[in-house]
Amino acid sequence: METPIPLSNVSETPIDPSNVSETPIDLRNVLEDICSLHKKKYTHYCLNDMDFVCRSCKDEQIHAGHEFDTIITAKKRFKDKLCADLQDAKTKLEDYEKIKKDCNDQEKYIKIQREQVETKIKKDFKEFRDFLKVQEEARLSAVKEEEKKKIRMIRNKLKDLQKDIFTLSAEIKSKEKQLKCTARFLKNCKSQKNNKLKLPDKPMQLKGAMLDEAKHVGNLKFNVWEQMNKMVSYSPVILDANTARDELDLSEDLTSVRFGKKQELPNNPERFKRCNVLGIPFVPGKHMWDVEVKDNTDWEVGVAWGDPSLPNDMIIQSIAFCNGEYKMFDEKCHNPPVQRIRIHVEAKKKSISISFSECSPLKELCKTTCQSLGGNISMFPFFRTRDRKPLKIIPIVRCVKTQSQ
Repeated sequence: METPIPLSNVSETPIDPSNVSETPIDLRNVLEDICSLHKKKYTHYCLNDMDFVCRSCKDEQIHAGHEFDTIITAKKRFKDKLCADLQDAKTKLEDYEKIKKDCNDQEKYIKIQREQVETKIKKDFKEFRDFLKVQEEARLSAVKEEEKKKIRMIRNKLKDLQKDIFTLSAEIKSKEKQLKCTARFLKNCKSQKNNKLKLPDKPMQLKGAMLDEAKHVGNLKFNVWEQMNKMVSYSPVILDANTARDELDLSEDLTSVRFGKKQELPNNPERFKRCNVLGIPFVPGKHMWDVEVKDNTDWEVGVAWGDPSLPNDMIIQSIAFCNGEYKMFDEKCHNPPVQRIRIHVEAKKKSISISFSECSPLKELCKTTCQSLGGNISMFPFFRTRDRKPLKIIPIVRCVKTQSQ
């Protein structure tokens, strides 16, 4: 082991860290220093006591069994060690500067991310608000239309009633007048014998005249929500933009990826060095998603697991197409052109089953089972492409059933 050399017994020389050729031990000064015990010049350096000694000091019992270097050798040893330490310090300083730059880049990019996320959120909520406004106006319009219809129905009924009331009132007045004319009453009775009074039928209550409140407000939120389901989609896999190489272009909703122009992205540890991107991690259990590859001629899809902060060291099980050839689990194979790939994963405690199938018609292409790594190892959907045509994750239809159904 190299032993540091103290400067207590040599003439002090200022150290200039920028110039390692000016060693802290100046040989001329050292050779002029005299041993206080033997009045001789220092010639050696004791590695055990870390002190300069003269030739007589070497023979003293106190230095028995010690190791010595000449002054020149000690100077070289110290200079070499200083140079090595200085280089280590410079390398470490570069590492610190690099991390500092990465942090500054990340801070700047976080603001860009925030603006992008805010824009997307505002856009989606505007679509919801516009949809809800249309739904609200349609339902308010339906209420007003029914109001007009029911009022028209009631007014028509009132007209009919008014006609009958007018007829009855006239008849009543006529009979009352006849009752007052007693002289002619019997004579009139004879003439009215075959003229029986015809009264209208008994008036009926108007049915269904009230607004159908149940139709308009019953399960209103649920019914609107069901209509909203038609305008939204659910993706079983969402891409993690923080893992995507800077040449990959992700869609706004993070459900498709394609090769594009190089972007200014921060050098965060989760980002791939190759044209790869991960989906958000999934928990143990059964998972399935479809990827549309269509006319893309350079792609790879599958599953990756490992430390997300070391993406380039992850284990990957995939199916790939490149240079007109298919590879399944790194083995070349012959396969007809495939438009859509289905990835099915069943992650258990002791094993992981992965299969790839052609979606239409559904046909299994290959399957493998590997031992589970256990621990806190995360699993991720995996994608790679160097083609400008996108890889698209196909949304799935979510069905809502009530308890009675």
